[in-house]
Amino acid sequence: MKLMKILAFIAAFICCNISNAQTANAIIKGRIVNDATGKPLQAATVTVVGSKKGTATEADGSFTVKIPDDGKSHKLSVGYTGYLTQEITVKAGDKPIVKLKEEIKDEGEVIIQTGYGGGIKKKELAASVSTVSAKDLKDVPINSVGEALNGRLAGVTATTAEGSPDADVKIRVRGGGSITQDNSPLYVIDGVIVENGLNNIVLQDIQDISVLKDAAATAIYGARGANGVIVITTKTGKVGKLRVSYNSYYGFKSLPKTLAAMTPNEFVLYQYERSRGSSTEMSSFASTYVSTWDSVVNFAEYKKVIPVNWQNEVLGNSGFTQ
Repeated sequence: MKLMKILAFIAAFICCNISNAQTANAIIKGRIVNDATGKPLQAATVTVVGSKKGTATEADGSFTVKIPDDGKSHKLSVGYTGYLTQEITVKAGDKPIVKLKEEIKDEGEVIIQTGYGGGIKKKELAASVSTVSAKDLKDVPINSVGEALNGRLAGVTATTAEGSPDADVKIRVRGGGSITQDNSPLYVIDGVIVENGLNNIVLQDIQDISVLKDAAATAIYGARGANGVIVITTKTGKVGKLRVSYNSYYGFKSLPKTLAAMTPNEFVLYQYERSRGSSTEMSSFASTYVSTWDSVVNFAEYKKVIPVNWQNEVLGNSGFTQ
């Protein structure tokens, strides 16, 4: 009987030691900081995944948490208001430094509506405003801001009076409102009113373009906003890590189709037929080309002339742009 008690006591002692070994903990010490600025985050939560153990960071971003000391790796879940939750893997002896990234939330597109840099969310906007963002413009293979707007905003048209590369682009918001006066809209770039603003800015520098079209939206500009207001916001630097972007393109423009042109002989025959019935025209034709119909038909000189297609001479080459 006495031997049995001794054996029971030894068994209980061994089980107690095994239980203590299973519940032994390791201490993990680390820090939580902002990924962009490196500043410590106070009151960030750190919890052991799969258990109820957890803690919060101090003013310097440091934390201390216990994990089972079983030689295995364990996961810690790190969270902070306004930041993306992150899970890290740790084991006994680790001193992790966790860098949390700020959570970017889409709070609605902001549209500048006043001349003083103010803005409101698009979903809260009652006035008639159209917007084009930098995301919409980044893949447009043209350099002109006016051409970029054409067909992208309701009620806004962009036209050119001529085909030269430096031709002015005329912007009209809801058509022209005056027969004798200028119908150009008012341009506001970063809060500053600029004359002919589209010629003073590069397409790649634009963050967004807002077009104010009705009386409610343009009220702050008074009579100057009668033809609409185009508000342009340019890109600016932001707090955080350095970011460098490069945007380029290369393309060409060419004439896809030309009109059929007459040969020199066909042209002379056409002029001959056109001049019949008018003595003045007939006299002009005789002095310019030949005198009689037989001469026109049999005049071999015009058939020998090498024709010049002026469509190809003027528009035949490809125009490169980059």
